[in-house]
Amino acid sequence: MIDIKTHRILDLIESREYEDICQWLKTYPNLQVVSRDGSITYHNAIADTHPKVVQVSDRFHLLKNLTSYAIDYLKKELKTHIIIPVPNQEDEPIKELQPVSKAAENRKLTLKEKYSEIEQMLLAGDCKTKICQNLNMDVRVYDKLINMSPKDRDSSFQTKMMVEHEEKVRLKMECVNEVREFKRIGCSNREISRRTGLAPATIRIYLDKNFDPVHAAYGKKKNGLLIPYIKEIDSFLEQGLMGSVIEKKIQEMGYDGSRSTVRHYIADWKKRRKFSYDKSKETKSKTETIERKDVFKLLFQAIEKVKAISQGQFERLCSQSQSFEKIYNIIWEFKNLLATKNVKTLSEWMAEAKNLKIREINSFVNGLERDLDAVKNAIEYEYNNGLAEGSINKLKVIKRTMFGRCSFEMLRIKTLQLEEIRRIN
Repeated sequence: MIDIKTHRILDLIESREYEDICQWLKTYPNLQVVSRDGSITYHNAIADTHPKVVQVSDRFHLLKNLTSYAIDYLKKELKTHIIIPVPNQEDEPIKELQPVSKAAENRKLTLKEKYSEIEQMLLAGDCKTKICQNLNMDVRVYDKLINMSPKDRDSSFQTKMMVEHEEKVRLKMECVNEVREFKRIGCSNREISRRTGLAPATIRIYLDKNFDPVHAAYGKKKNGLLIPYIKEIDSFLEQGLMGSVIEKKIQEMGYDGSRSTVRHYIADWKKRRKFSYDKSKETKSKTETIERKDVFKLLFQAIEKVKAISQGQFERLCSQSQSFEKIYNIIWEFKNLLATKNVKTLSEWMAEAKNLKIREINSFVNGLERDLDAVKNAIEYEYNNGLAEGSINKLKVIKRTMFGRCSFEMLRIKTLQLEEIRRIN
């Protein structure tokens, strides 16, 4: 998008091809500065039609590309739920919880964990009555579990979503193993792409030894009616309150969503707690879980603005994950470089970034090298795509509501008419 002061462009160009862009640019003979994204096609078209024009790489696109590459890398390095150690009391004060009863502890167990306890107690010779009392379990639930076939019992331990997810992971791993087998027998990536029909980028991902078949969005909570009450629910669960009691309490606070949403969240919470519990048994120390989606926020905002993660948690995460610490430092160094307008340090930053030997970061640095003059101008000058990006967003909304049903000319007319209506109003 061209940013021309004192002149508002209402033209839409139908193509991103070099010849079409050159033809369009020639209709603006007085250009002096152009702010654009990192497209090499744009760079070449502008350079050929207006050799004296100062090209400026848009800072928003630079930061967006860098953080996108960083997140792609961290998705392979960090799990959706990240377990970090809880410090000793002398290192960081921990809020003391009220003593929790045996019954309250039992309510934190999943159905699968309870059945495991039943098996151990049966082997020890305990009767049904004693088992139900120790686990705070209704005798009807006990009878149902005991009388189930092993297949039905395993099925009851999983939700529909868990079953569907496991099937998707299984199918994906079959595809991954097929790609890796082709590579083992000496096929090139291009040959594997021809045989499997997969994109070259997908093949590179599947061949990565750190590839995780679990989808990055699995386990994440979308915004919904329950979100404002999550902290309260977590607190109630730590106290060992029953699900029905928690439902009543948050309903009194204003929650008007479904009961099944609350039950599903409680089931997920128990699974996450189990992961932390298993880890603590291995390390002989207390642990806590933080969400990967909250960690990603640290790439965009200062630590004090990310409410979900404390300074102490951030420091422990960095000490535990060197890959995150490297990415975090390199991103904020680049942001500081842009803020201070210190062009001389750009080459040092690029060398430091390449030394990390991270494929995604190297891709970003290679892009900078191909467009180095424009990137330096982005640091030195104040020009950017800020005003144009707002119009681009509005244009994309119009385009998506049309959903491919109209021609480019119809999109152009519709956009100009809406602009005229806004101007009149």
